[in-house]
Amino acid sequence: MKKSYFTNLALLLIIFSLYWFINQESEVITAGKLISSLTVEKANTIRIQRHNREDIIINKEGEHWLIKQPLQAPANDVRINLILNVLTTRSHSQFEPSPNQSLQQFDLEPAKVRLYINDHSFDFGNVEPLSKHRYIHHNATLHLADDTIAPLLNANAASFINNRLLNNENNISKLTLPSVVYQDSHSKAITISLKEGHWTSSNTKLSTDALTTFIENWQNAYAMQVQPISTNKIQRSIGQTISIEFDDQSTINLLLQFDNHSMSVINPNAQLQYQFPLPSTQQFFPMQETVE
Repeated sequence: MKKSYFTNLALLLIIFSLYWFINQESEVITAGKLISSLTVEKANTIRIQRHNREDIIINKEGEHWLIKQPLQAPANDVRINLILNVLTTRSHSQFEPSPNQSLQQFDLEPAKVRLYINDHSFDFGNVEPLSKHRYIHHNATLHLADDTIAPLLNANAASFINNRLLNNENNISKLTLPSVVYQDSHSKAITISLKEGHWTSSNTKLSTDALTTFIENWQNAYAMQVQPISTNKIQRSIGQTISIEFDDQSTINLLLQFDNHSMSVINPNAQLQYQFPLPSTQQFFPMQETVE
């Protein structure tokens, strides 16, 4: 009986010692808490810092996100929303490191990837081997959380560009494009115009349904890749011209190019080059037999 008493007492002392030690090292906080108090609705600035790489800055203007540095272009809404998911992420566990506790063991001192949303900073460390959760340091608290964001933050700036060719707020009212030929500058252009609510074409062989489909494909064109292109390279580029007029009476001229693998559409004003898979040519241009 006496032996059992001393055993239980020893166990209580061990538990008390462990509790005291843990609280000396860090203040344990309830799991399941949101990582940040900032809400998605209030987010208006994103800055991504990586070691020995140029910062990426993305700002919200009105309802749209725009890349401001190191290039200027509309931002990809899907990627922005993925980044903002950190604001709705919950910790599986979290604690406040003591002042003398090094963050180097979590690959957070120094942090290789730091994300700012407004004035809230998030440092992304390594992955805990057993749980596969990532260490995220925010507001003096170390979190273990599910993470799909860190790989995205290591991507280059061009990967954050919106892949959509045209602004979805402006509708096409007139489209002038070459017939589907590869690098043939002598091909006859085709004009598709909206007149009294109906699409008409300079090519009478094209049906109304076909014209509507071509317009919709251009209106919703989504490139597989977008890259910045310099003014000098644009000036040296040779291709066919695509002219697009919108319902607000604005106009853009695009440059069309082909190679053995892809179709490229260059927007000289935005200094962006949009690449589409070569088979998608049929979605954007009437076939040669329909224009002869």
